[in-house]
Amino acid sequence: MNQKAQWKIEIVVDAPLKRVWEVGEDITLIPQYHPEVDKVDLIEGQAKRTLGTKYRCNILEGRRAGSCVEEVVACEPERMLATRMVSDTWGVARMLTNFTVEATVSRRTETSTVLKLQAFYEPVGFKNRVLNALVLRRALRRRSLAVLSGIKRVAEGKTDPTRTMP
Repeated sequence: MNQKAQWKIEIVVDAPLKRVWEVGEDITLIPQYHPEVDKVDLIEGQAKRTLGTKYRCNILEGRRAGSCVEEVVACEPERMLATRMVSDTWGVARMLTNFTVEATVSRRTETSTVLKLQAFYEPVGFKNRVLNALVLRRALRRRSLAVLSGIKRVAEGKTDPTRTMP
């Protein structure tokens, strides 16, 4: 990405890089590690994230019920994935243009991996720039840290009894 990241986070996963990559590239596992996503629709029937793949993440209940469509816009196997939000039912895509998240994996040791996320987007208009500076950037970073923690749990083979298999 050519622009400055809105936020960056990273976590160490006690699993080999290949395992962490497998969890991240498997679209059907998103409900296992994303604390809000209940269901994923494979728009093109493809379960692995590869360049151009689109899928819909659904939140089925509560005040955040809705969905977003994401597309893989960059992919370097076992190194980097970037997804862009194409559309959503909440209006985020109208507030934050070109919302893209880049995930990178790097080997720390043979049995541990560094997983890093960074987000790139541009707030639309003065109101959204202020909202981003005061609230959105931190809230999105916090949610992404929860997603990273979920990926860590799944990759390390730890289970969460509140999440179900897709």
